[in-house]
Amino acid sequence: MSLVINIDDIPDDGEYVFDLVEKQGHFKVDPEEGVLKEDLHVEGSLSKVGREVLLKGSISTEMEMTCSRCLEPLRYKVRSKVLSRYVPGQEADSLDLDVELQASDIEVEYYTGERIDLTQAVYDQMMLSLPLSRLCKEDCQGICSQCGINRNKKNCQCSDGDSVDPRLAVLKTLKDKLE
Repeated sequence: MSLVINIDDIPDDGEYVFDLVEKQGHFKVDPEEGVLKEDLHVEGSLSKVGREVLLKGSISTEMEMTCSRCLEPLRYKVRSKVLSRYVPGQEADSLDLDVELQASDIEVEYYTGERIDLTQAVYDQMMLSLPLSRLCKEDCQGICSQCGINRNKKNCQCSDGDSVDPRLAVLKTLKDKLE
């Protein structure tokens, strides 16, 4: 399947309903962000208003990421809505103008010709739906800064409170003086 839709397939007075599956290899995801572990499922509808096309839908897949604290792999189910408005691309001679973006321009995609490619809108929403703090579990203990052991698997004898990074010792001294 493909995320490219012919505009002529969208009725003028109705909706074009679709249910597509795109292979995980179709998307180029930065390995630091994660790895797609399932094909991406996209379902929704497209409707026309003149030459503009409105996309309303949802996406779902699963990604494998790295826990921010303990560096262990974790699975994250991506479930998100996607809304986007497609408008015909600007003429080549009007591209030189300085234009101020409006808030409503954020969800606007441009198309040329008679086909709309949903890939960028779907990819953007997939990446925006990923959590900023990626934790394998809510109470992840992370890695010990002294010995490097994963505290979720083993306890260590290091004490975090007593040790101060030598580069920050001056700040600790200043803090102690202020207290």
